[in-house]
Amino acid sequence: MNHRLLLFLWTCLPLMAAAQAVYDIPLNEGWKFVTADSTAHYADGLPADAQSVSIPHTWNIESGLEEYAGIAWYQRDLQEINSSHRGQTIRLHFRGVYHSATVWVNGQQVGEHLYAGYTPFSFDITPYLAFQPGADNRLTVRVDNSYSENNLPYRRSFDWANDGGIYRPVSLHVSQSRTIRYVHVTPDINLTDSTAVAHFDIRLHEPDIRRTTCRIIIRDHATQRLIHQSLQELRRQTDGTFRCQVDCHKVHLWHFDQPHLYTFTVEVLHHQQICDSRTERFGFRRFTVEGDRFSLNGEPVRLQGIEDMPGSHPDYGMAEPPAHMLQTIRTMKRLNCAITRYHWPQDDYRLQLTDSLGILVQEELPWWQQPQTELSPALCESARRQLTELIEAHYNHPSIYAWGVSNEVRNNTAEIKRLAQYVHSADSTRLVLAMGNRIWQNLENDPPLALDLPTWNEYTGTWHGNDRNQLPEHFANIGKVLGNRPLFITEGGLCEPAFTGGDTRRVDEMLFHVNHWKAQPFVCGFIYFCLQDYRTQMGEEGYGKYRIRRHGVTQANLTPKASYNMLRQLCSPLLISEVKPSRSQRDNHTLAGVYAVHPDDHDVSVALTVSQSIPCYVLRGYTIRYADATGALRSVSLPHLHPGETYTFVLPEINPQYHFAIYPPQAEFPVIDY
Repeated sequence: MNHRLLLFLWTCLPLMAAAQAVYDIPLNEGWKFVTADSTAHYADGLPADAQSVSIPHTWNIESGLEEYAGIAWYQRDLQEINSSHRGQTIRLHFRGVYHSATVWVNGQQVGEHLYAGYTPFSFDITPYLAFQPGADNRLTVRVDNSYSENNLPYRRSFDWANDGGIYRPVSLHVSQSRTIRYVHVTPDINLTDSTAVAHFDIRLHEPDIRRTTCRIIIRDHATQRLIHQSLQELRRQTDGTFRCQVDCHKVHLWHFDQPHLYTFTVEVLHHQQICDSRTERFGFRRFTVEGDRFSLNGEPVRLQGIEDMPGSHPDYGMAEPPAHMLQTIRTMKRLNCAITRYHWPQDDYRLQLTDSLGILVQEELPWWQQPQTELSPALCESARRQLTELIEAHYNHPSIYAWGVSNEVRNNTAEIKRLAQYVHSADSTRLVLAMGNRIWQNLENDPPLALDLPTWNEYTGTWHGNDRNQLPEHFANIGKVLGNRPLFITEGGLCEPAFTGGDTRRVDEMLFHVNHWKAQPFVCGFIYFCLQDYRTQMGEEGYGKYRIRRHGVTQANLTPKASYNMLRQLCSPLLISEVKPSRSQRDNHTLAGVYAVHPDDHDVSVALTVSQSIPCYVLRGYTIRYADATGALRSVSLPHLHPGETYTFVLPEINPQYHFAIYPPQAEFPVIDY
């Protein structure tokens, strides 16, 4: 047998073994559910009248439980576990339980995950399982969504739904004795030639392992082209991770217009046996603040966006199915959204969508308005644990550019600086922000100024006071304290029903505020609030699961309002300056008083002007698509389009309606549909 065949078999046999040795078992069906008071204990079995439910599940969209904040129990049998799993490691993984969970297997308490309702967690349940033939295994989860002073979000100080339950998927991960806690990939990019190195940090659950072997495989996600494959003999570092780097040569950079993704697989081997593996997507991009601008991959940009409020659809609440998440992110992308923020940590699948569709994301610790000063020891512990779990779980998403540590909390500069330092120690590659709504009053003393980027939730005349015409003066005063730093508008919109006027007023306020944001040279971007009328336990309109605040440019079910289309135009990076027959001449004696059109002229001249306010970035790989006079589809590739420049193109044999659309690369939706 030749050496190449031996090498092939040595490489492939562990891969074939991995199909049996490492896999996931979904646990989303077959659950029983019941609410109970604090004295009940159902670890050994639920009452006979328990309700059958599927995961994801929240009780706060069910009749009679819409306002319930308390304790509930979930239970299912683990028929999936049998004698074939003896000797393997079984980890139980929850992607989200709000807000506190206690877990039992076969009546024995496995562990707790308290006051951290938006971050994933897992337990090794191997010691609690029975593997003998015919054995039954029972999983029980006690969930509590009571308003609590030990939880973030704090008491009732948060402006979204208090949806309790196992509202994100659950699974079992089957592996061998060495199990992966996380794999973090940090790209190091040479922007002059787009070559890159990928730095891998691998942490195992087992703290006593000092050496291990890892196979690292990197592929282009779209084409599956192999970029790198190697075996690495790794030694545990003093921080507990196994570390290495691999040369990826020339790469495609991730950009919101061209969200190019790669996939890594890390396999942990022991005696040539695959013990565990992890496969995730990642991207190569660099996002920083330089002067008074954002910089993406070394290029100054000013960005436009909108905030998404998950859990707003009354049929799903926080237990959103993947199809609705996809619809939401597509609705944002159609709006020409390039950047967004979330008031609390999101499901991994939602971030996979922002990665693949191209929307930059800020994820936040859910510390909203209260408490106003330093955190209690219990809250500080909860905050740090949530931030740790958040960063561990979502580190590899290229769409995430920043972590937020608080929102609209005053008198907390010392605390947010401590939290920011803690976050930077876990992830030095991203910005750390605090969102403020009083910079116009506090000026140089505003807490967000102490972190990486000054922010402003700007509601002049739509929350703070009644006179929006004070906005220019506010901007003038803020500009004096910024120095050479930018200002990021992290919220702004019309707050109904506190301010009346409906969607007609929303459009009027949008035009006033957004155009003022665009006009300030130090404003690096804005995030309009918000996408949808959103479910919230603070809602002034509706009741039960329909309790909302009517702030959105769509209804709660994502049906667009007129304001949606207005914001789409304001967020477009292109303006159509002129459309005319290509060989026409102006003739004031024609019926329209504009052009004398030759009957054989079916070509059209289109002049496009690239925005130089917000949004502001170079447009690469855009195309004009249209149907010609025969109905055949045509596409015209555009050159790189630079901010502030006007470009003229001729579209041959266009349809009589002069209908065309302009698309970014790899995009489903046009930025302009003319």
